[in-house]
Amino acid sequence: MGGTARRPCRTIAAFPLPEGPMPQTPAPLSPEDAAALYQALRAEGMADALTTLHIGGAHTRLLSGAADAPALLRTLDIGARVTAATCFAHQPPTEAEMEHAIMLVEDAVMPVRALLAPGSTLYTADGGIRQIALAAGLPAQPELHLPLEAVEHTFNRLAALSLGRPATQDTLAQDNAFAATLLILRECLHHLGFDHIVVRSDAVV
Repeated sequence: MGGTARRPCRTIAAFPLPEGPMPQTPAPLSPEDAAALYQALRAEGMADALTTLHIGGAHTRLLSGAADAPALLRTLDIGARVTAATCFAHQPPTEAEMEHAIMLVEDAVMPVRALLAPGSTLYTADGGIRQIALAAGLPAQPELHLPLEAVEHTFNRLAALSLGRPATQDTLAQDNAFAATLLILRECLHHLGFDHIVVRSDAVV
C-alpha cells in the first residue's frame, strides 16, 4: 500500500481516578474498560506498578501507574476490527498484509514504552486475549499467565497459515479480528518490554 504511513495514535491524557479511597467492593468488570480493571486491582490492595491493556474493535487502551503516582491513559487508534478492515483483504491475511499491519501497529505502540510505570506488570480482562491464551494451550481458569513465548508460538502458527499452510492443519481461529488481536498483543508485549500478560476475569475480582 502506497502513500504516507499513518501514525495511528492519540495524545496522552491523565486519567481522573476517583478521589478518596477506592471502594472495597468494586463494580463488575467490563472487558471493554482498562480503567475498570485498573481500579479493581488497586481495590484489591495491589501496591505495585500496574499496566492494564484493552484491545477493542476501534482502539487499544493502556492505563499505567504506580500506587504513589497518577495513572496515565494512552489511547491508540489501532483496534482488532479496524486493523483487520484496514490491512487484511484476505482470510487468513497474506504475508504482505501481515507485514503492513505490523508496521502500523509498531508505529503506534513504540512511543508508549517510555510513558509506562517502570517495572509494571501487564494485566487484561479481554475476552479476545483469553481466547489467544486458550489457543496457545493454557488450561482454562479464572487467571491465566500468558508468556510472550506462547504468544510468539501462536503468532508463528498464524504466519504459517498466511504462507499457505492449509487451515485444516491448525485449530487456530479463522477470523481476521482474532488475527489482528494476536498481532496487536504480540507487538505490545515486544515493544513495551513485557515478558507476559496476566489475563483476569471478573470472577476473581
